[in-house]
Amino acid sequence: MTFVITSPCLGTQDRACVDACPVDCIHFEAGVDAMLYINPVDCIDCGACQPACPVSAIFPESEVSEEESRFININSLWFEDAAAARVELGTDIEPVVSAEEVAGGASGSGSEDGLVAEELPYQQVDVTQMNLPSSPTPVLSPVSVVALLLLSLSLFTMIMFPGPAVIKPAGTTLEIGLTIILLAPVVALMTIIFIIHQWSQLGNFSAHNSRDISPWRVDVSDWRRSEDSRRADLLDIVQSIAKERFDFPNVDNPDMRTYVNLPEPQMAIEVQGGSRKILPDIVVLDRPGGRPKLIAQVESRETLTREQAKYVWSELQVKDAPLLLYVPSGLAAQAKDYARSAGVKNVQFRTWRRQPDNIRVREVR
Repeated sequence: MTFVITSPCLGTQDRACVDACPVDCIHFEAGVDAMLYINPVDCIDCGACQPACPVSAIFPESEVSEEESRFININSLWFEDAAAARVELGTDIEPVVSAEEVAGGASGSGSEDGLVAEELPYQQVDVTQMNLPSSPTPVLSPVSVVALLLLSLSLFTMIMFPGPAVIKPAGTTLEIGLTIILLAPVVALMTIIFIIHQWSQLGNFSAHNSRDISPWRVDVSDWRRSEDSRRADLLDIVQSIAKERFDFPNVDNPDMRTYVNLPEPQMAIEVQGGSRKILPDIVVLDRPGGRPKLIAQVESRETLTREQAKYVWSELQVKDAPLLLYVPSGLAAQAKDYARSAGVKNVQFRTWRRQPDNIRVREVR
């Protein structure tokens, strides 16, 4: 089985999936193609590209809906005859990325960065992306090194040179030497100092392991809702959160404006010197400056994964604005682990729960 790119990719070409793919099987021709294509021969069915896609355009072949099924053949055909695949696609959408832009020589009418505004199905704003390590590197602080050396030396001395017996519990042959009594406080103190200074590294180590979740939170049935159902549910949740929490502009904040990138993209975030564009679920800008005030991403139980944190959340973390992550109620601790293991720091967590008449949101400290 392979993965397939479907119609939501048309006119988007975010290319987050290209970076996520470990075998480089996702391709397109700049300035010609209106979407990206997955090579079914090279695809190893790892699934890394699916959570990386900001417009949910990638599905396993077995889960492609009937109305999108023609894209199975289009993806495969492009690698055999690209021109025939474009004819089969039969779309009038212009390529988002022009050949001139890729070559760095874009010119003519349009914005200052060389993009012609009419070619974009959405607006965009520049931000400065935070430099994130691919994974936190364990490092011992100098204090931890000294504490560990003194702890090791003390334990070695206590074992090899216990000293003259000072305490002899009645009825036993156990003898506690003077050296053990004198060094026991040192061992306890060095252990505490080491744990305090390495607490963050211990937290990173713990975050990389799976968290035990209460059985009642785990879906034990074999049933899985369809992708169309999941996307419709997520769309409703995103729009409800945007309306209830970020209804801008309003009387108190007339200069702020909210953009929701579902079901259609409205506002892209441009990072890495304009080489990448990402589409968060919700973007709030400060007008007229056009700078991001906050970025929000809403996750469902299906999309809350380590891959999502590594390939999507890390991309959404920028210096200009905090990232607000909305996750299903009861899964905040799991989301924190995923964010920590992916090196995502400038993030705030919220949980959402569906109520009969609205979406209940709770802040997580």
